[in-house]
Amino acid sequence: MKVHITGMGAMSSLGLGVGEFFEGLKAGRTGITARPEWKQYVGLHSHLGASVPAYDITQIPRSARRTMSRMSELAVVATLEAVRGADLLPGHGIGGGKSTPRIAICLGSTSGSPDTLETYFRKLIERGGPEGQMGTTFFKVMNHSVAANVAAALGFVGPVIAPSSACSTSAQAIIHGWELLQTGLYDIVIAGGADELHYTSAAVFDVVLAASRGFNDRPDEASRPFDSRRDGLVVSEGAGVVVLETEASARARGVRSHAELAGGAVICDANHMSQPNGEAMDTVMRLSLERARLQAEDIGYFNAHATATVQGDREEAQAVRRIFGDRVPVSSLKGHLGHSLAACGALEAIACVKMLEESVLIPTRNLQEIDPECAGIQHLQALEKRSFRHAISTNFAFGGMNTSLVVSGIN
Repeated sequence: MKVHITGMGAMSSLGLGVGEFFEGLKAGRTGITARPEWKQYVGLHSHLGASVPAYDITQIPRSARRTMSRMSELAVVATLEAVRGADLLPGHGIGGGKSTPRIAICLGSTSGSPDTLETYFRKLIERGGPEGQMGTTFFKVMNHSVAANVAAALGFVGPVIAPSSACSTSAQAIIHGWELLQTGLYDIVIAGGADELHYTSAAVFDVVLAASRGFNDRPDEASRPFDSRRDGLVVSEGAGVVVLETEASARARGVRSHAELAGGAVICDANHMSQPNGEAMDTVMRLSLERARLQAEDIGYFNAHATATVQGDREEAQAVRRIFGDRVPVSSLKGHLGHSLAACGALEAIACVKMLEESVLIPTRNLQEIDPECAGIQHLQALEKRSFRHAISTNFAFGGMNTSLVVSGIN
């Protein structure tokens, strides 16, 4: 069964909405800035991050905002863009308190709101108990907060699924959405993920020596996927949401398809909680191609997860080389966006769709000297105008999570 992408929504460090997001990529901009205020945190060596610019919060009803953290707000705004683009306005095709059993929501985050969690526990410790805590706090920190708040904002009455697998969350949500549609039980799945920027996110990676430390005074040069001077990732925030729809549903509703989600796969390598596994990367890529009924030679662009960590980039580059050789153009978008954690898979899938639509390939930002251990593949170091039919995108996460999905252009 063919699955189409009929709506897309993005909130990123490059701007608000899919348009600003992709224009920022084409212009080669970065959303990464210095975070001097993080110097106060003892033991934190990475002082870089990328935030979503100010946005209009009034588009979310005041009554709905009471239970929302920043990550839920980002997810709701991105979802509204996606459903409007797919002509699924709340109350007219989705939500509005009406039962929608053949539509599902599949949205996730790495965890509940880290900002709210810090505030909660700081007050708890200072006061020696729960005195003074807000009654809405739990709804901002529960693991399914993003999905539940999006459903509430839409007035959605139907199945809601909330995957959580750190940096592979939204890719996993999209792939699971594809699988749900393949069952024939659903016509439409709204899929994606969101996360908010917080110093504790940087700390998680800093403690395991995976966050950038050497470019705190040069944020424009930080996050250098595949580069010989890369020294780790830069955390960011954002939200990416897509509307997935069966071909029959899209035709019946008369809506435009941006691209086909041809297939995808998710596997856990059960190898190590933090170390990447090249063999698992190889396996999940091959499985996604198989499910998309494509061969390696059919792929015209490879969007790499590559976060600018030494080991992760090396393992991924070598897996790409084993399958694709040096024939397929490869790039990572982390130098532009930073690592938006649970949002990155959906944002990168959206970028692939836009590249297909506009026949352009976005290069890896800050890739100046290719690491010899990442050589042997066709690295994109400059913007290229090129038509292609199929793109593959990968995302990996702590816990041995590996994802790969394939998007295809429309004939």
